[in-house]
Order: sequence, then structure tokens, then C-alpha cells
Amino acid sequence: MKKEKILSASRIKTLESCSWSYYCNYELKIPQRQNEGSLRGTICHLVFELILKKKHNRHKELISKASSLDGSPSIKRLIIKHLNQDAKEHDLPMNSEENYELINKMIVVGLRYDFFGEGGKVTDPEKEFLVVSEEPKYKIRGFMDKPIMYKKDKTIKIVDYKSSKQKFRGEELTANIQAMSYSLASLKLWPTLKPTIEFLFLRFPKSAAQQCVYTVEELEGFEYFLESCYKQINSFSEKDARTNYAKDGKSSWMCKAGKTWRCPYLDAFDYYELQDKDSKFIRSARKKENLKQKKGEKIVEKRYDGCPAHPHPSKQIDIIDDLFDF
Repeated sequence: MKKEKILSASRIKTLESCSWSYYCNYELKIPQRQNEGSLRGTICHLVFELILKKKHNRHKELISKASSLDGSPSIKRLIIKHLNQDAKEHDLPMNSEENYELINKMIVVGLRYDFFGEGGKVTDPEKEFLVVSEEPKYKIRGFMDKPIMYKKDKTIKIVDYKSSKQKFRGEELTANIQAMSYSLASLKLWPTLKPTIEFLFLRFPKSAAQQCVYTVEELEGFEYFLESCYKQINSFSEKDARTNYAKDGKSSWMCKAGKTWRCPYLDAFDYYELQDKDSKFIRSARKKENLKQKKGEKIVEKRYDGCPAHPHPSKQIDIIDDLFDF
């Protein structure tokens, strides 16, 4: 019996953008190569979550006053430690001066932008939610970076930090799957409070915030969209994986963009999978040393042949050899 799959905003976005990327990530569980941008974002989230804890609140003022991480030597040491760990684990120049300065600037922006929610109360940072609905039928889970409750106004603001180079535009903002998921979950968790979703773009110090507000009718329609996605992911096959390549649509930029970005599933590579005694998947990694093996478990070397929507040199050679094999 196949294990039930539960929706998330990132799962839905990947499914809509590229069926092959979805298949590799969520079905085959092939490990992605990390990128510097996502790792920087993870460190910023870690620092914000830490400073929201009462015993660490003072670091907000120390960093804001200095306009730099220099205001808090302990937070600075923590960040450098994680940058060095990421550099070693992912073979990326995470401990470069450029990456440190980007994180420095993003954290200053995040702390200065109404960090503690004046007039409200921050409740449950990194709040996990699971919405289960029978009619329409779906299940969706996720994490809210920072819910801020304003009891007097009977509202709640869900703040989500973004470390990307671009802000949302057009449909990305008006019909944002993540924002709609948060709004829906918020109404289930706090039914008496009207939700607003605020995306805080940390690389835009002068105009960091973008807000989304949805009507009850819009969210009811969104629930039927979730039902459709829920059915799709729970009957997904390799045949489905070949129906909606990013290369063939408006998301073709996801394959390659600029000088550095390449889809993590574009090229062929070897990787390693950790399995239990019954050969069932536990997790996977690009480097063998990143898998911690326990008694009874085994590590299996595997090969990913690259995205079938793009030609690969090794495959072209095989085709040529076949033509002359007579």
C-alpha cells in the first residue's frame, strides 16, 4: 500500500512548474545540489528564530543600533560557524566575504522591519500547521515563519522571510499559493482573526514588504484547487512526470538562468542512498560521507541520468553507436 502524500506550498509550486523536477524530488527523492542563495536564507531564518526567543531579544537592539552583526559578537560567531559548515558540506564558497556581507545586510533589514510586531504579540515562531479537510478532500502542511497576533484589531499577520533577488509580480502575488495556504491555515487555527500575509524581502531595505489578503470566497475556491492537487500527487507516476517539462512552458527559465543557475535535475550525476535492512529508502545525499549509517543500514551508490527533456552527451553517443551497430 502506497504511503499517503500530503500537500505543501513548495510541493504544489514544483508540480505546476515542472513535472519532472517534482518526480525527481518528491517521488524518487534524488538529492539536490544546494545553492548559495538558499543556504543564506536558511541561516537568516535561524538567526531570526533565535532572536525571537525572550532570552535572546537583546541581540535585536545590539545589531540594529550598530547596523551590523558586529553589534553582537555571539550572533556573528554563530553565523560564521554555519557558513564554514556549509562550505565544507556542500563544496560551495559559503564562507566568502560576499556571502557574509549579504547575510549581514539581510539580517539588519529583517530586524529593523517591525521585528517584534509593535501593538501585537509574536506567537509560535516557525509554527507548524496541518489542515485536513474531507469536503473538499485534501491535506496540506507547512510552517509559518512568524505569526503576529493583534487581539484588539482581531487580526493576525503571518510574516514570511524571503532572501531572493526579486519580489513577486503579477499572479505570483495576487494568487500566491504559499500566501493562500497560510491564510487558509490561519483561519482554521485562529477562526476569529482576519489574516494578512506579509512577505518580507530581505534584499530590498527600502521597500521590503509585500502583503496578500484573500476573501473567504477566494479561499473556498482555493480548497477545490487543493483537492485536485491532492488527487494528482497521490496517483503520480513516471508517465505523469513526462507531461509538463519546465523546458516546454513559461517556466523554462527554471532549467538554466544567467551564468550560474542550473536546475539541480538538469545534468546527470552519481549519488548515494541510505537504506534500511529491508532496502527501504531512508535518505539520500550527493556525498557518501554525508550519510550517517547505523547498524543494519546500507549505503547504495546510484546514478541519475539527467533530465529527459534536454539532450545529454552520453545519450547522444549511445544513439550514434546504435546507428553503426550492424
